[in-house]
Amino acid sequence: MFFIGIFGIEDKQKEIKNINTVDCKKCNGSRHTLIKQYSFFHIFFIPIFKWNIRYFLICNNCNTIYEISKEKGMKVEAGEDSAITYWDLKIIENDYGMYGQLRCGNCGRNVDSNFEFCPYCGQRLK
Repeated sequence: MFFIGIFGIEDKQKEIKNINTVDCKKCNGSRHTLIKQYSFFHIFFIPIFKWNIRYFLICNNCNTIYEISKEKGMKVEAGEDSAITYWDLKIIENDYGMYGQLRCGNCGRNVDSNFEFCPYCGQRLK
């Protein structure tokens, strides 16, 4: 938070809604929370403009954090429930601390989260 007199700059996270229409890539759970993160400039604590808007989906079962596109996040925020699909989820953090990667259950190698099958052994990723 940056504050000088009557104006300042802040970062904020806001919980938008709970989503039950998409399955987690890690645990196949379907309960998620959509979070909006942004920075804003304010005068007398009244927001004037926002930037760095990002949307995240957090799995309520395994706490895996996914980033989704700004366009998809805005659609869901506007009330379009079917906007987010399995393919829109990009893992940025999971309980292994890896960013954007999954571990193949068959060969144990790290695989990019965009793959549905392991490129090393061909096993379907969960």
